[in-house]
Amino acid sequence: MTSFNTLFNRMFQEKSRTVYLIYLIQAFASLCFSVWMIISMKGDPNVMVINGHHEVTNHLISYLLIFGVMMFITSFFANFVYWIISSIKNEKINRSQTWRLIPISDTKFLLSNFGTAFISYLWLMILEGITVAVTCLPVLTVNEVRKNLADFFSRSQQLGTQDWWGLLGALVLVILLGYAWYAIVSLINLSSRSIMEFLPNGSSKFIMFIVRVVIILAIIWLLSKATTVVFGAIGNFIPFLADGNNDLQMSGTLVAFLLFDVVVTLIDILLLNKFVEAKQN
Repeated sequence: MTSFNTLFNRMFQEKSRTVYLIYLIQAFASLCFSVWMIISMKGDPNVMVINGHHEVTNHLISYLLIFGVMMFITSFFANFVYWIISSIKNEKINRSQTWRLIPISDTKFLLSNFGTAFISYLWLMILEGITVAVTCLPVLTVNEVRKNLADFFSRSQQLGTQDWWGLLGALVLVILLGYAWYAIVSLINLSSRSIMEFLPNGSSKFIMFIVRVVIILAIIWLLSKATTVVFGAIGNFIPFLADGNNDLQMSGTLVAFLLFDVVVTLIDILLLNKFVEAKQN
């Protein structure tokens, strides 16, 4: 049997190629936007206005800052593109005969597939964050920027324990939502494909397309109803979540999403193991 770590590392290497490609395209696009912006400013972007104060910097700092801002702005589009591409890649791996022949359980296979997609997304965000931080670092030579940063850090020290727990809960919620995205996409794809297997082989492509669209819409409707039921059940079993305590409400939300992810994953495993056949690459 192949170990989970071995499969995880191999899948991460495969998906990190997409990350590097998206990052390079994003950096090139940001560079083009930066050049266009500098030209539109007539090559004199060295005057910064911060809190009403005019700060004069050298051109290199201004150029790097513009590139960092462009990287930050384009990151939203790049991240969206990654979610779409990674979802498609996940489904190709799920149906790939080469990957499915790896001696490992379906549970570990799916967890590795979903997990590497999300970790690769975090790696893309890290690359973007490092690029923005490095290109914007020289702007710390501006006095007004240093004052604003000092004020920000002094305020952050005033955050209480409840605030930090809220931030941690938000981080966990983002992770659960990211996992839920991949699990739901797989559920829609695997369930629609498993149902399509029962249709006659001679059916036209148009009919197959219509049937698949109807199946996908039906699954999305069922998922929305299931989500309502899960959250309602959590509220009934833990009635004190509605007492206004934000920590308890956050805990209830996390538990609900965790249960939702587990249920959807179990259905994915069942479909992958029993109803969906792998195809040759």
